Amino acid sequence: MSRPRSFDETMDALALGEQRESWRAGWAEGQATYPPDGPEFLRERFVRETCATLEIPDDVREAVVESLAAFEALPTLKRLAWHCHCVLFGREPGGIEELCKAAIPWPTRPEQLPAWGEAFYPAVLLSGGPYMMDLHRRRGVPMDVTRDTTGDLPLWMRHYRERTGRWGLAEAGWLANHFRGRIYKLGRLQFRFEEFAYGFGAFRSAGDGRVVLLAPGGARFRRDGQFDGAGGARDAEGAWTSTFSDDGGVLRGHPVSSDGRALPRAVELPKATWRPVLQQGDAILGVHIPATGPMSHAACGESFLRAAAFFPEHFPEFAWGAFVCTSWFLDNQFARLLPETSNIRRFQQEVQLFPLPGASDSQTFERVFGGRPADIERAPRDTILRRAIVEHVRAGGHFHAGGCVLFRDGLDWGGGARRPHPGPHRRGA
Repeated sequence: MSRPRSFDETMDALALGEQRESWRAGWAEGQATYPPDGPEFLRERFVRETCATLEIPDDVREAVVESLAAFEALPTLKRLAWHCHCVLFGREPGGIEELCKAAIPWPTRPEQLPAWGEAFYPAVLLSGGPYMMDLHRRRGVPMDVTRDTTGDLPLWMRHYRERTGRWGLAEAGWLANHFRGRIYKLGRLQFRFEEFAYGFGAFRSAGDGRVVLLAPGGARFRRDGQFDGAGGARDAEGAWTSTFSDDGGVLRGHPVSSDGRALPRAVELPKATWRPVLQQGDAILGVHIPATGPMSHAACGESFLRAAAFFPEHFPEFAWGAFVCTSWFLDNQFARLLPETSNIRRFQQEVQLFPLPGASDSQTFERVFGGRPADIERAPRDTILRRAIVEHVRAGGHFHAGGCVLFRDGLDWGGGARRPHPGPHRRGA
């Protein structure tokens, strides 16, 4: 057993240097409960049994088993592993309020750690296996959903190996969601407890059921309806600033077209006939798309329908009303750059798009090309999507991420692709 050390002694031994302060919170409390014989989760038997239960593939399991040698070679590292385990899994699973909170951030990424960093995170995440499975059992979550959800661990470990040639993990902060019970994979898509945080407000007409999304006030938009600066593009001459007001009887603001453009002409919505259905801070299900191949229209629809049934059954107190997704593939330009049969285009037709502030193009190039091409003229054009992106950039175009909303009420995936926005109630109409 490694002797107890102060926080600063431990950080010195692990050569963490200036990064140490990001690890300090909760250190003393966790070390007071350090097991006399060291953490059970750093033993081979624990890793093998947990991997077997979760059906983690053999190559990934053996990689984690081999990583345990790093903890034996540097006993102080066990202290840090115990600290992280306590921060993430050291208390009983909380209620919905806790699950909706942002995941506890990991202090740093493996690339910024000393040599032992690559071995560190997979073992610590697996330490949360019993915590996660206990939460799932209490909620009646089927074991196949548990296993599908934790499939992200081998996915990202293999991604790290493909990129570096070594086993490791650079997505520990993301995977903490899985092991803390905050995210669930249901078919093709993943769904996470979240709160709406994008400033837009959605209102539904009591008359015909239409939903209008209003932009936040004080935002600067380009002529194309995107936030000025999205994708690195600015509109010095044509940009305009949105307004929003609520005088008690009428809402006034700038609507967002269903294809994701903030419109410069303001509208008025009488509050007597328009009720809010999505506001800042409301509970939502965040939608995430694992990198496991094509996202077919049918498979995505099946996932949404499964989620609409799953969460009321297993988390009935979670009062959510909408699915929300933000992603590179929600760039509304794809509607004109890709053919009608494109999975991306068909997905966009089912949802209400909205622009994102500060939306960059980094994920577009990362997901499609594995990184930004050094020379766009020599970038591969072996798929329809790659060809469309290359030609758009060559023509002087830019890309940006986007967001979308799909309301739980009236979910009818594939029952008729979204038609052009009919327009909200206008003054005098």
